[in-house]
Amino acid sequence: MKKIIAITGLLIALVFSACEDQFNRDPLSLITSQNMWGTESEARAGITGMYSEFRSTFNTEVYLIWFEFRSGFWQVGASGAGQWDDLFLNTPNATSTPSTNWRDIYNVIAAANLALKHIPDIDFASENDRNTLLADAYFVRAFCYFALGRIWGDVPLITSPIESLDDENLYSSRSDVSLVFAQIKADIDQAGNLMADNGARNRIMASKAGINMLKADVYLWTAKRMGGGNADLTTAQTAADAVLSDSNYDLLADYEEVFRVEQNKEIIFSIFFDALEGSQNQYGQRFTYQANQVPAAIQNNPVPIGSSAQWHTFTDHYVNDYLDATPGDIRKGINNQDTIYNSKLFRWVNKYLGEFVSGTRIAITDTRIYRFAEAILFKAEALNGLGSTPEAIIELNKIAERAYGTPDYYPATLTQAEVDSLILHERLIEFGAEGKSWFDIVRFGKAFELVPTLVGRENDYEGNILLMPVNPSTITNNPNIVQTPGY
Repeated sequence: MKKIIAITGLLIALVFSACEDQFNRDPLSLITSQNMWGTESEARAGITGMYSEFRSTFNTEVYLIWFEFRSGFWQVGASGAGQWDDLFLNTPNATSTPSTNWRDIYNVIAAANLALKHIPDIDFASENDRNTLLADAYFVRAFCYFALGRIWGDVPLITSPIESLDDENLYSSRSDVSLVFAQIKADIDQAGNLMADNGARNRIMASKAGINMLKADVYLWTAKRMGGGNADLTTAQTAADAVLSDSNYDLLADYEEVFRVEQNKEIIFSIFFDALEGSQNQYGQRFTYQANQVPAAIQNNPVPIGSSAQWHTFTDHYVNDYLDATPGDIRKGINNQDTIYNSKLFRWVNKYLGEFVSGTRIAITDTRIYRFAEAILFKAEALNGLGSTPEAIIELNKIAERAYGTPDYYPATLTQAEVDSLILHERLIEFGAEGKSWFDIVRFGKAFELVPTLVGRENDYEGNILLMPVNPSTITNNPNIVQTPGY
């Protein structure tokens, strides 16, 4: 099944490649719909193309740049490259900091907008099939705007396809972030209403559970960062409960198996990679060493050798203060491995090891976006925020028991503030290198306390240091875009 999807994705990528020049020229994505969107098969091809665009955007180190690198947990690896220093040091710069251009995310949104416009007018053999494709588009658009709103704050809000150079949305200005999140919530509701209870579906596409995971994620953010309060916490808890009651998903007994077995029951939504594509774009390729960086005596035993130079690895701060914080935590060796050879330290992230194909390591482990363990911690976070601390501890202990092998690891006597800190602590270990750490720290309001390079810097960049600047080329191409204040 995975091979079939891979080949289909390649074919659809060819369809979208005709638009590449236009992507590069226009200030926001412009995709022609001529000769497309006329039949059910073309609609399916369009949705497959949307997911292909989604994958090409949220892959390689870009995923880490947006969701991880500012947390204080990352440093350059053996390659010694320093282009990420602005992120590691939390000194973003509009010109030199990588991935300050939001164009690729808007390419994905453009594909979703086309689907949402044209699919309602296409004849389908099954109305359920039509609704499922529409749910895919709403889910992906919501995910993209959720990323944009957290990274940049105010961003252009475009909900219809740009199919003409005369379109009024071609030079959109930045909309207030509150409007962006209102649209995100509306899209999630639409996706949830349209998506049938279709079991696990394929875990590389939207599902009822995946939609509820995104909903819990969004509502926890707005509860804590945008004044949503108890109402949004309650919605987040309800969404998490819906996932936890779905028998298609479960918490695996073996933490390592979560990352060694594809499409396992803990995975709710992931980004697909496959050896048939020759994929080398999963960001795990940035963690392994090249042969010329490692003595022959320890190559692949224990130090993993891949085809790319090692670009990124964890800092001592993360290893010492989190992974080593509790003796016996089984997650440590899966998140990170250290070995010393001839007095030299070798360190690598151990989650995304890929596969050996014809004697070569290929970085094709699917990127885990949402998994069942996070549903448990989402519920714990919501319950604790609502003052139901004893119930939150019960949920937190489900994660702790797998990690430490001890039932009821955290006592029922903990205070609400203590449990809040522990939920964040467990998240930062549980989801190491999974694109969670930066926005977890921000959501819990701990950026200026836990990130060493941010201590005492609340007012930097006119108070906007937690946001990213906009790439100058974006502003040049669209005169209605203004720079993030402070940059």
